[in-house]
Amino acid sequence: MNHSTAGVLSDLEQVLIDPVQIQLRVTQLAHQIHRDFEGRNLSVVALMDGSLFFVADLLRHMDIPIQLHTLTVSSYHGGTTSSGRLQLAQQLPFALKTPHVLLIDDILDTGLTLASVRDRLIEEFQPEKLRTVVLLNKEARRKADIHADYVGFEIEDQFVVGYGMDYQGHYRNLPCIGILNPDNLK
Repeated sequence: MNHSTAGVLSDLEQVLIDPVQIQLRVTQLAHQIHRDFEGRNLSVVALMDGSLFFVADLLRHMDIPIQLHTLTVSSYHGGTTSSGRLQLAQQLPFALKTPHVLLIDDILDTGLTLASVRDRLIEEFQPEKLRTVVLLNKEARRKADIHADYVGFEIEDQFVVGYGMDYQGHYRNLPCIGILNPDNLK
């Protein structure tokens, strides 16, 4: 695996979404969310590590009071498909102080992760308003009954990397979202 930026880009079979498209859509989402929560304090719960870049870019475009919390959750465990086994702490490491919550994730795939965290937040904090936002929506693999309130892009059932999403810890730093060359899936 080549670790220079040009070398990492050459590991892609195809670029699905280029950096300009990503930034334009993230800005649009931020403005839409800002309008929907304007005049309110907002608790943001970001699912890490895949949504790191998305969260940073999204929140920079929102001019409302935000209290940011992060939660590390995983269901991929190093593979290219969700294992269906969710790793989530028994006790959430924060307390929500506002009745308005935005739950952010990088990709809505099977929906098991987002649905579990959403249900947990509702159960523990009974927010007045809880909305979800995902950068990517992969409807074909949905197993849980959940739909994101805000979606950046719809994608086919393909394993993607870049803009925070990884394969075995690599490729998060790509400025685009792409499909990894099958030769690199080892």
